[in-house]
Amino acid sequence: MKSISGIVAGLLVCGFAFAGDQSQSKADHRPVVFVQPSDSWKIEDSVGGSGNVILGSGRGGKEPQTAKIYQLLQHRQECTGIAPNMLQQKADYVMLVEHGGGKGNRWAVSDKDGDVVGSGESFVLGTSVADACRAVMKDWSAKTSQK
Repeated sequence: MKSISGIVAGLLVCGFAFAGDQSQSKADHRPVVFVQPSDSWKIEDSVGGSGNVILGSGRGGKEPQTAKIYQLLQHRQECTGIAPNMLQQKADYVMLVEHGGGKGNRWAVSDKDGDVVGSGESFVLGTSVADACRAVMKDWSAKTSQK
């Protein structure tokens, strides 16, 4: 009799622990963010002419910063509540950060429906990413509190 009651008590404790883990995992769900690769690093040029005159022009040449943005998402304090992911179909948000051509960086964040939830600019890439993370967390908090 004592062993049966001990087994039942053990199963109840395991059941409560399992139920607690399920609700905790739902509460711990973080917004998933995909970083949209930027075209601001591409180089464009053209050359043409006629006779003895040749004209040429070019622009661009900034280095791609997508990997650096993922690194910042993992290490910036403002981004600790975010789950970075490299598969757009799994994302709750899409983040775009582009070089501003000597004017710093411009950023925009949209939810999975394509609605822009924040945008801005700053001279430092880390500040732009931190600002974008704050926009994600603000929108995420508003959406999860409505549910």
